[in-house]
This record gives sequence, structure tokens and C-alpha cells, in this order.
Amino acid sequence: MNRRIPLALVTGSAMVLSLSACQWNSEITSMKQYDPADGVSAQLGNLHLNNLIVISDAEGGQGNVVGLAINGTDAPAQVQVSAVNAGQAGAAGAPLEVAAHSSQQLTEPEGGRATSIPTVQVPPGAMMQLLVQTNLGQTVVDVPVLPPEGYYVGYGPAGGAATSPATPAPGGTATPEPAPTQAPAPEPTQTPAETPTS
Repeated sequence: MNRRIPLALVTGSAMVLSLSACQWNSEITSMKQYDPADGVSAQLGNLHLNNLIVISDAEGGQGNVVGLAINGTDAPAQVQVSAVNAGQAGAAGAPLEVAAHSSQQLTEPEGGRATSIPTVQVPPGAMMQLLVQTNLGQTVVDVPVLPPEGYYVGYGPAGGAATSPATPAPGGTATPEPAPTQAPAPEPTQTPAETPTS
């Protein structure tokens, strides 16, 4: 009898057992909770806040908080959002009411109702902290700041409308750049005809 066959069977069995042990000890990554979109999520009891993002044109400007509030409770939920700068929360805007067992966008596109942040202290592409306050509790979340481009066109402050450049006036306020004026065209002139000389 060939002794190589039992040796191959023993070796193969050992490899199968060792590989299956790796699978047994490894965490199944598809079971991990993650955010499949650009924003982040938060949960306060049965109130879920999905895909939280701040849409802003530039550092120091206004921003709109985009996301979906899902109220799974039997009563209306109040949601307020404010920026956290240097550990201090700014003033919160008007509360958004989400009816029981329903959902509501924090900011609607194209100039609809908006949940706004007066001043965004970081440029687009950075992260900032938001304080989310509800009648079910409160939490602080780190959210990305994105420009009103691509999917988020129309979600920025004032619907993401472009503004004309401004120049500082002598009093320190900004005034719109005046439109260029055209000089009037010169009147055509006639030269006197030459008279023949005899």
C-alpha cells in the first residue's frame, strides 16, 4: 500500500480544520453597523437621525444641516441642532417637529424649510461637531461639511444660489460690483469736399 495517500489525507484534513478555525474566530464584516452614505447617523431612543451632513459654501459662512429624522415613538418629537465650537454649543434654531411614526427632512431642497447653522467654523471637506437636542435626550456627533455640489445642489444656504462678487465700501460694508458701462460711440464726422482749383 502506498503510504503517501494517508499522509496526504492527514495533511489536507489539518489544513481544512485550520482554515475553518480562522473563519470561526473572525467577525463577519457584513454584520457590522455602518453608514452607507456620506453622512453619519445618531440614535436617541426610537428617534433615528440618518445621513447627517452640513452643507456650506465656505469657512465662516452659514450652513444647512441635511439629514432624515425618523420618529418611531407614539408622540411627536422635537429636534434642534446647533454647532459646537471649542466645546461650546451655539444658539439652536427653531425646533423641527417630527410627527409620531413618521419621518421629516431636516432641510428641504431648493429653498424649502431649512435647519441652519449661523456660522460654520471649518471649510468644506472638514468635520465639525453638532449638538442634537430632542425631547428624548441629546447627543454630540461629528459630521462632514460638504459644498452644495453633486447630490447636494440646492441644499446649501439660500438654496445654493450663486452670489455676485462684492467689494468693500468705504464704510466697511459690502456693495455689489457695479455693472460695466459702455461709452457712447462717437458721432460720425464729414470732411468738407475739396473744391477744384482753376
